[in-house]
Amino acid sequence: MTLGPPQDTAQGTGWTPLRDAELWARVLRVVRADIAFFKFLFESYEGVGIIRTVEKLADGEVLIAVLATADFVAEVDAILDDVASRGTPPFACAALPQVCTEDWFLSAWVRAGADA
Repeated sequence: MTLGPPQDTAQGTGWTPLRDAELWARVLRVVRADIAFFKFLFESYEGVGIIRTVEKLADGEVLIAVLATADFVAEVDAILDDVASRGTPPFACAALPQVCTEDWFLSAWVRAGADA
């Protein structure tokens, strides 16, 4: 698969609600080496969103999720639009895998925090 700019970065498009947590998830397909770029990019915009690795794919790419509150969905979209306009690193929007329920995101997050 050749990665390119996202096809649907309009506000609200491509987002999956995680209702009880009041979060929204947007999934991106990236090459594994670019996980850190997106992680540090969103960390630099404190409070806008967090990155979670969702699934490792056999072709060396991964699915990552940007988790954001409804207040920051437009900001995340604007950041992704800017990355897409620059063309690097390439990414593509993807569907949220069925395994990624709200409970999956939050239990993994709580478990990770408990290990610290």
